[in-house]
Amino acid sequence: MSRPLYLASLCGLLLASLPCLADDGKDLDLSISAELMTRQTAYGNSSRLQPSVDLQYRTRFGALYVQDGEGGWALPAPGGWMSLGVASEPAWSLGGGVSQSLSIARYGLDLPRDGSLSFGYASRIGDSHPGQLLVASLDAPLGDWMGQKFSVLGWASLANQKRRLGLNHSDDGKGWQLEQSNLLLVMSHPMGQHWTLDLGTGSRWAAENTASHTAGWQTLLGFTWKL
Repeated sequence: MSRPLYLASLCGLLLASLPCLADDGKDLDLSISAELMTRQTAYGNSSRLQPSVDLQYRTRFGALYVQDGEGGWALPAPGGWMSLGVASEPAWSLGGGVSQSLSIARYGLDLPRDGSLSFGYASRIGDSHPGQLLVASLDAPLGDWMGQKFSVLGWASLANQKRRLGLNHSDDGKGWQLEQSNLLLVMSHPMGQHWTLDLGTGSRWAAENTASHTAGWQTLLGFTWKL
């Protein structure tokens, strides 16, 4: 599925749900962020400005979601939720940065303070850079301290041999191998009713397209507006 078609599909799902929005606006969660991510790489420090839209619209039939370059439909499941979606890899936090999309299925566990831990399976859409991923994501709010909110964010993926060879990553044979692992401690400072300043620091391990890998630190500086 091309990126324009993917975005059009998400817009269609959202528009189909909008008549319900007027009845109960609390069913909509929306936040828009701009984050400057700085990472240690094999070539030195690298910074990238990442805009992000997080949206969840709940209906009696499940919830439409858009988050970190991934979008789809989520349904309640024992202990949490499950979802089917599509991720645009250039914008996806777990992607390899190549211009293509993936289909993804997840199962998530609900954690205290509206946190979640999810596990999923993703497969490339199309013939370019084929392969599959096993993915995991963590959003664990820790609580408040002196007016600041603290949370731990994590995301990681394992790639199969087909994907490793397609992306020119280091390959030690068949089976699943770590593609990337990220962990961040984030502090959110409120700046009014709708705005927060977000500061984060943590670690990163990532396979590179030079058949090597990078291990080091990463930081986050961003602003978030929440409806």
